[in-house]
Amino acid sequence: MIENYLKRIFIIAVLISSSCSKDVTDKKEVNTTSNTTDIDLNQIDAMKLGVKVSAPTPQPEKYFDDLIHPCVRFIPKGFAGHKWWMIASPYRGYDSSIENPILYYGDSTDESVVPTNWIASGVMEETPKKGYNSDPSLYYDGKGLWVFWRENYTPSCSANKMARGTFGKYSIDGTTFTEKKFFAGEKSNTEDSEMCPIIASVNGQVKLYGDHHLFTPNRIPLGLSIWDLPDNDLFKNKFVKTLDVLPKYKSGFDFWHFDFFEYNNKYYCVVSPESANEILLGRSDDGINYVFWDTPLLSNTGTGRTYFYKPTALVYQGIFYLWNPVAEIGATPATSRIWISQVNFAALIRFLDKKQIKI
Repeated sequence: MIENYLKRIFIIAVLISSSCSKDVTDKKEVNTTSNTTDIDLNQIDAMKLGVKVSAPTPQPEKYFDDLIHPCVRFIPKGFAGHKWWMIASPYRGYDSSIENPILYYGDSTDESVVPTNWIASGVMEETPKKGYNSDPSLYYDGKGLWVFWRENYTPSCSANKMARGTFGKYSIDGTTFTEKKFFAGEKSNTEDSEMCPIIASVNGQVKLYGDHHLFTPNRIPLGLSIWDLPDNDLFKNKFVKTLDVLPKYKSGFDFWHFDFFEYNNKYYCVVSPESANEILLGRSDDGINYVFWDTPLLSNTGTGRTYFYKPTALVYQGIFYLWNPVAEIGATPATSRIWISQVNFAALIRFLDKKQIKI
């Protein structure tokens, strides 16, 4: 299992340091009122690590409340009685057999707060008889919610004559879901073009974005793999790969797991490398060609914490919110929790622009 092996060899050991950020678990919500003062240019990171969210997993004896790979979506008019939805997957002790997609919802007391308490709606796909699940994501089509995830060397992949595949289910009530459907796949054992599948609508066209890597004979990052959907119909059609685009990022960065959001007619991407030691922010005018700022949003160096394995983000009422896993200090076996950090978005962009030109 190439992806699982590569995850293991790049895992950074959890730092144990008295200077590490203090865990905060008792806050139920995050206020959207944030200081608009420009950020100190002497900061290592663009942001300060925020607070740990509460997201208990079902079957605690199996999942132990461990979560990575978050994908958060805000639905302004609400879906199934809730405006905030998240999907994530456990990976305690780097155990791929429990890397199953778990769906959550969150609620706020009013429009000025973002929830930090999440309630599990259910496990979307249980552990397969062979292979493993990974990389969940969400897509709201205006009427119902799609949940997507990747399968690796599972019976469902074999049935579709693929080594790996992206699968999805649909719900109009947040509780009951259709049978899973195959949407995209990779036949090769030495190449992967739909890793971390993110489904998004760009200029009215539904697309699947995946990380594309060649693993042998040499490991080569090929950037974003972009898949189009014939007739924009998720119910009838599968995605077809049409383009590979290499984003522009700093030398030595390993583009790996990512997510997108749209704000003020521009597209943004947050991404972490396979080592999960930092998170970068990128911007695009067309939703295809991304340029990333060099300064990390969060990093091991700036926070004293580790393992930010796949971020997700959005702007809500002018505030940039970032969710990402953080390794629990001293946990054995290795355990992660989801944290949320925030900063005024206009101030964040000013800071990143100034740091980029070395002021």
